[in-house]
Amino acid sequence: MAEIEFVDQTIRDAQQSLWGFRMPTDMILSIAPVMDQTGYRAIGMVGGRGAVVAIRYLHESILERFRILSQAMPRTPLRTSYMVAAAFGFDVEPIAAIELWIRRAVANGIKSFWVCDYQNMMNRLAYLTGVAKEEGAEVVVALMFTLSSVHTDELYAKKARMLMEMGGVDGIQVEDTAGVLTPERTRTLLHAIQRETKDIPVEFHEHCTMGLAPMSYVEAIKQGTKILHTAVSPLANGSSLPSAENTIRNARRLGYTVQIDEEALKAVSDYFRSESEKRGMPMGKPVEYNIFHFEHQAPGGMMGTLRNQLAEIGQAQRMDEVLEEVAQVRVEFGYPVMATPYSQFVVAQALFNITSGQRYGIISDEVAKYALGYYGKPDGPWDQNIKDKILSSPKAKRFQNKKAPEITVDDLRKLEPGLSDDELLIRIANPEGEFKEKLNALYGRE
Repeated sequence: MAEIEFVDQTIRDAQQSLWGFRMPTDMILSIAPVMDQTGYRAIGMVGGRGAVVAIRYLHESILERFRILSQAMPRTPLRTSYMVAAAFGFDVEPIAAIELWIRRAVANGIKSFWVCDYQNMMNRLAYLTGVAKEEGAEVVVALMFTLSSVHTDELYAKKARMLMEMGGVDGIQVEDTAGVLTPERTRTLLHAIQRETKDIPVEFHEHCTMGLAPMSYVEAIKQGTKILHTAVSPLANGSSLPSAENTIRNARRLGYTVQIDEEALKAVSDYFRSESEKRGMPMGKPVEYNIFHFEHQAPGGMMGTLRNQLAEIGQAQRMDEVLEEVAQVRVEFGYPVMATPYSQFVVAQALFNITSGQRYGIISDEVAKYALGYYGKPDGPWDQNIKDKILSSPKAKRFQNKKAPEITVDDLRKLEPGLSDDELLIRIANPEGEFKEKLNALYGRE
């Protein structure tokens, strides 16, 4: 019988979705040896954005976390991420910073990367994939799903074909951060993608934001997908992913084998349940089906942040109004995938539009650069009136003819010659004071 494998997202996407990256290293280290015995294909680790949160709120280095946990879990490959636009932020950053992140992640124990990419910046993707392969790491590139009139199965087949032609890809990850992928669409989407990927393994990753993911996982198994992303039950469901426990039961019911040590899995699950209760951290719960989510598709991890932002300015009652605006902005921006960094652009612009009382009266640097093509061409057409309004703003004109400086890894090292590469990356992730001024000058930021 065919075997189903699992990529564990408990300490990566699950804790991002439910805890906002607030899981400290010592909490993971206590259970790490048991996680290593569970039999996962890989264990997900937070990437660049998680590194920023870890520095600011946990006072930790993610690179040190990689090193410590790779020693505690020698049997299981640890997987982190890189984005082609930026190492740590939402603005487009020099490719040298991302290159240094990849090399130091591998040096500290990472053996696998997943790439949050949208096939809109292929030159950068090809270069960075080459860097990761040069370091001996596995590269799994995500096809990020979003629901729109332009995101057809044929478009995703084209994106998969582009990745196959680029080369260096060890796997394709079909990922739905908004949780809007239905079982019916899963069937046709995977069929279209698998036509192009041939012998390259396809992984499946969907959030439970709409309650659809467990059903879509069953359909993915039926379509021949043998690598599924899950979390242990206390950190599953809600805005997180399906639970490993339930997915294992479903896979076996469909006639597949699962080589997971279920005693170890139960120990890991019990541990995180106990830690959640002890620390007052939320556990995931199944959610009700809400068709409004199909319109705005805001990722679950952003919903809590948005509620907090509105509450801070005394406008918590306007949540639905902002989400209506999110749906409208997304259409006007050409249907960007609602995942980092695009989801941040869309939600922030919607928040500005509602709270300021004037649509596009306030425009962020990132939105201006997005309209100027800094992030590549969107999959769908812009609303031309909105684009013209953004491009006529003083902010967009400031970036109009600005050319990004050519920056090398050695240029980054010269910012603070006495720092190790790991220390340098931590400073870049969370710059302050004189270092921030020097970094902005190097990057050509005002």
